Amino acid sequence: MSTIHSFTIANHEHVVNRVNELRHRADDIKSKVGHVLKHLWNTERELGAIKNLSIFGDLRKRFPNFTEAIEFFEGNAIALNQLDMPYEANPVLLIGDPGLGKTLFVSELAKLMGLPFFEISMNTASASFALTGGNLQWGDASVGFIAKSLSESSIANPIIMIDEIDKGSGNSGFNPMNSFYGLLEPHSAKRFKDEALEVEIDASKIIWVLTGNYIGNIPEAILSRMRVINISQPTKSDMPDVIKSIYTKIRTDKVFGKVINPDLDAEVINILTDLPPRQIRMTLEAAVLRAIMDRRSMIHVADIKYDKKEKRHAIGFF
Repeated sequence: MSTIHSFTIANHEHVVNRVNELRHRADDIKSKVGHVLKHLWNTERELGAIKNLSIFGDLRKRFPNFTEAIEFFEGNAIALNQLDMPYEANPVLLIGDPGLGKTLFVSELAKLMGLPFFEISMNTASASFALTGGNLQWGDASVGFIAKSLSESSIANPIIMIDEIDKGSGNSGFNPMNSFYGLLEPHSAKRFKDEALEVEIDASKIIWVLTGNYIGNIPEAILSRMRVINISQPTKSDMPDVIKSIYTKIRTDKVFGKVINPDLDAEVINILTDLPPRQIRMTLEAAVLRAIMDRRSMIHVADIKYDKKEKRHAIGFF
């Protein structure tokens, strides 16, 4: 990634005024918004541009069942690179069965693109104020996830992932799903205001990636604001690359991964082929620990243990 020209995410005078307003407020109120205002004191951010287009080839190999999503992000990168413009993309919804690796894909996409990455699960966002802040008159109110993330980001166009958007719930007034009616529209996102912060933030450059399992749980008005991409199960021929990718990720991310052989035995790969990606990851992590406990650097077939009842159903290649 490279960065080109700056972008103003908030009006500096408004930030200064808000800081001055809080000088005479109680310390507990200051503590709830002070750290965010500190990050916003410098209202200028860079806009990230993607210059290394080879990253998408790597993603294709590691996530073969995400081809449509990869082509979408790659197409934007190629076009904007030719125009020497910062990266942008319409909001995207990745919809598919649990355990396909949607969350992992988005985090790896952000990493390879060199863009800051923030995520929140709608399972934990029980009300809208978790995203957009709450009025400080309420004792437990604070700045919401969106303002915190954007204020902390060094880039004005970070990737923000809303995981399991279909799990959003709540009453009509506090349903966290309601926040996205404005946030996913650039013209209204330019004037996003967190209820606790009370300073308008330009959130229009955020690259939104949402994930979900059941499209029927998402309001049509929100679906209409996004590019919907269906993620299917990997084919049997895809599975060796998927398994190797997951294993490489374990070796990279886990401290204990450094002592394990970089190669997987072909028989181990064959045993794992019938499992969904999430179960493959958990099974491999446990297998790595068994090998280490046995003072081995190579995983053996005997290290692969999982609940046979969770083995995935046939998906067209059995």
